[in-house]
Amino acid sequence: MLGLILILISGGCSSVASGGANVNTGRADPAAGPVLSLLVGGNTLDAGLENKLSGVYRNGITIMELLKGSGIVVFDEEGKHIRSVNRISLSHELEWELRLNGKVTTAAEWNQVVENNAKFTISAHTAGGEEVLQPIILAVNGGNRQTELTHSYVMVHTEDLTVRSLLKKSRFIRMAEDNKTLVSVLDYKPLSNEMWMLQVNGKPLLESGMDMKLRPQDELEVNLVTR
Repeated sequence: MLGLILILISGGCSSVASGGANVNTGRADPAAGPVLSLLVGGNTLDAGLENKLSGVYRNGITIMELLKGSGIVVFDEEGKHIRSVNRISLSHELEWELRLNGKVTTAAEWNQVVENNAKFTISAHTAGGEEVLQPIILAVNGGNRQTELTHSYVMVHTEDLTVRSLLKKSRFIRMAEDNKTLVSVLDYKPLSNEMWMLQVNGKPLLESGMDMKLRPQDELEVNLVTR
């Protein structure tokens, strides 16, 4: 009898523990929530996106609420277009395309409820998606002092594109009259102990390299550094 009583008590405790674990709190397990992939010119740029969506997922959340709440996606004021993704913006010739479980999703559908196992893909395309995108990445790094400047910009590669012509094409970088040095980036002028340093694919660029031709997939970095 004593053994039977212990078994029944044990079974009852297990049931309560199991029931408690199954209580719906309105939030999903972050490890099993929605996931997001970011594609630019065939390259996956998923660094820093791990569990960003699952961390804010809750039952009944919409596509717009989920992407906004994650802090990854910034929409325009009207909520009809994606402005930037993971601190990456596109030049005016390009646009972001959002897919949910492999299907293109338009702004009219962004108020739909998201399932826990949803798979999002956001990719950069030429307007209309007719041409194959050959991107150039222009990355601004404000360092520890000016973190708000840190952002990347996807631009379209063109024939005979050089470092100098890309900087001038950016519209947010102002060069000196000699077209050799940078005066300001995103309206920020370096202090007396700061300077802009250029790198191409991680390698420092000398002043003589301003006329260097760029290739598709190259990354031009503009770093704010201390002298």
